[in-house]
Parts: sequence; structure tokens; C-alpha cells
Amino acid sequence: MSDLPAAPPDAPATTAATPTVTASASPTAPTTARHAPPQAREPWFARRRREAVDRAAQDSHAELVRLVTSGRAPATRTAQGTAVVAASVVVLVLSLAAVVLLARASFADKGLWGWVLVVLGWVVVAYVAPRPVRLEAEALDASSHPATHRFVSAVAQAVGTPAPAVVAVDGGLSAHVATIGWRMRPALVVGLPLWTMLRPEQRLALLAHELGHLRGRDTVAAALVDRAHGILERLASLLVPLPRGSYGELEWLCPTVGVSSAFGNRMGTALLRVVSLPFVALLLGFERLAAVDAQRREYLADLAAARVAGPAAVLRLLFTVSGLPGVHTTVAAAVRRGEDPFDALEAVAARPALGPSQLAAARRLAAESGRRWDDSHPRDDLRISLLEALPGAPSVALGGDATGSLGSLDALEVAASAELAGLRRGLSRSVRDDLLETYL
Repeated sequence: MSDLPAAPPDAPATTAATPTVTASASPTAPTTARHAPPQAREPWFARRRREAVDRAAQDSHAELVRLVTSGRAPATRTAQGTAVVAASVVVLVLSLAAVVLLARASFADKGLWGWVLVVLGWVVVAYVAPRPVRLEAEALDASSHPATHRFVSAVAQAVGTPAPAVVAVDGGLSAHVATIGWRMRPALVVGLPLWTMLRPEQRLALLAHELGHLRGRDTVAAALVDRAHGILERLASLLVPLPRGSYGELEWLCPTVGVSSAFGNRMGTALLRVVSLPFVALLLGFERLAAVDAQRREYLADLAAARVAGPAAVLRLLFTVSGLPGVHTTVAAAVRRGEDPFDALEAVAARPALGPSQLAAARRLAAESGRRWDDSHPRDDLRISLLEALPGAPSVALGGDATGSLGSLDALEVAASAELAGLRRGLSRSVRDDLLETYL
């Protein structure tokens, strides 16, 4: 279980095991190690990665707060975003060039060692090559779930972006957008348990945030960055000597991990470390560059959600998801008593809303604990303060007619939720198993 505190009264349930891709939306989904053994010290690489994300989140936060308080709209494209996309294209082009050279070498005259090197090269290519993202969720056909697609399209229209090509649900307590397949089609994936435990205005805020990542074709840029990052990370991991029993990539950078008691193995490990350092440094430099743009896009998605659902709905969503571990315990206990998990999640959604004093306490707790949705998102206190800096202008809240002939958003939300409730029976068993697995 997470060491986060118990959930506030209107918070929903589960561990913060997210998505992914993401995400995020970002190239980021969710970076969790659910079955990882405890460590005495955080590895060097993981610490540098987290510090880069935190620094980027702080810098972007300060800039965006200045802009929104002065009434100016933040730019969706920045020099850092262009730079990281350009760097990703360079990585992908160089990778393609290396494959072309390897293919030419495969047909050239060579001796035994030449063939050994060629075969080894193709093995490396097979491991390092980018792979298309596959949809591991149940895609909803527009003919069988018309209200859900209308609701998503209406929210996308309010955000100012085309509707995703694919709308899907799964049994997770998360939501994200991704580009799937080689055609990189935009897809929205919503966890049905998360949807069940949210109130209508929070559901609108959730969809608006995720669809905000589609604005300006964020997912295409994210797909390029994600594929380039995957190449660099797999290339670095090929040369990093992992200690016995390790569970994560680049754990050798933690100085407290012993590698071997044999002198020969120590010499080989030291040599591999020297050889891998340029690739590790390249990976870390790429991640620092990408972190600046990724954190800014998370803030911009929050601002897009605030324009559609209102700052209050987005704030309530943040406070809700920050209490997932505590409610996860409550719902898992209900499952152990033989209750249906979705009934328990509905009971969580029906809890009274947070009062002013509870909201203030939740703000203080977020700032003191440095809580966040996952490692790819800014800290909750930074996201909260940005939303609070917005002018108190009227928003397109539920009940506002922003959908033209499709009807009001509140009616669409009710119809979509009714359709999605029909999917609970098929996911109930897997949700129950996931809750019990992390509860035991």
C-alpha cells in the first residue's frame, strides 16, 4: 500500500497505479513498481530523473502563474517543446540510418566475425526498435455506445480539439490519452472504477483534462518523444550491469548495491559502467529536455479543464484522486466482505463534499507531503496554486449548452454514465481481483 494518508471524505479508491502511456498523455503513463522490494536508498538515476521533473514543474508553474494572473493566454507551443520534438526526430533518423547501414552490411562480403557482428547487430535492433502502442482496453463502438461518444465529442468541442478516434474503458483507476498503432490514432481510455467514484462535474473535468492533451496534436508529439525515449532507454539498459535480484532499469547507479564478490566480475562491471556512461548521460539529458515540455503540457491540460468544467471542479478532482490509497483500503475491505466493488465505489461518490476547512487542510497536506498523481505529473500543490490563480470568470459548467444540437453537457453525462454502468458486470471480477491483490 502507498504511504499516502487516508482519503478525504469525497475521495475515490485504489492505488495510484496509472496509466500510462502515460498518461499521460504524456509519454509518459504511470511509472510505478508495484512489486518492487523496498530500498534503503533511492538510485542515483531515479533521483536525477525526479529532480529534473520537479525543476521543470517549478519553472513552468512560475511562468504560467504570471501569465494567468495577468489575463494572458499561455502559448501551446514553446521553444523547449520544439527542441524536444527535434531531438526525438534526430534520434529516430539516426536509428533508421543505423538499420540501413546494418542491412547493407548484411549483404556485403564478410568473414566469420563479420557475420557474428551482423547477427549481434540485428539482435540489438530487435530489442531497441520502437514498438506501436497497443490498446489494452475495451474499445466502445459508436453504434452500441452512442451517448458516450456524443459526450466525449461535446467535451472535445468545448476544449477545442477533434474527438479521439477511439474511446475505450478498462478496469483501472486512471484515465489517459495515447496514440495507438503505427497510424498513431488518438485514443481516450477511461478507467470505469475511477469514473464510477467521481461526481458529474469531476467526470467532466477529467475528460476535459485528458482531451486537453489532444489540443495542438499533443499526442503526436508525445508519440515521437516516447519512441525516441524508448530507444535511448533500451540502448542504455543493454550496457548497464544490473545486480542480481534487481527489478528496475539502471539500478546499478545506486552506490549501495553490491554487484559481485569476484574480482573478475567487478572488473567487467566497472568496464561496462564506463562504456555505458555516454548512453546514460544522453538518456538523462533527453529526459531533462523532455520534462520541461511535459510538465507544461500537464498544466495546460489543467487550464483547459478549468475553462470547460470550472476551476472548482478541477480542484475537487485533484483532491479526490489524491486520496485514492485511503479509499482503496475502504473499497478493498468491502470486497473482502463479499460486496460488489462498484457498489462500494458509488458509496464513495455519494459522500458529502469537502467543506472549506477540509479543503484548506487538504491544500496544506498536499504542500507538506509533495503529493502527485504519479512521477510524470507536477506536485498537487503546484497544480492547485495555478488553478487558484485563475480569475473567477464563469465557466462552461454542467448545465451550460456548449454542444449545440447535441444537447446540454449534463444530459449527455447522465446518458453516457448509464451506458458505462452496463459495462460494470464484465469488469467486476477483474476489478475485485486487482483490489484484493494490492490489499493483501
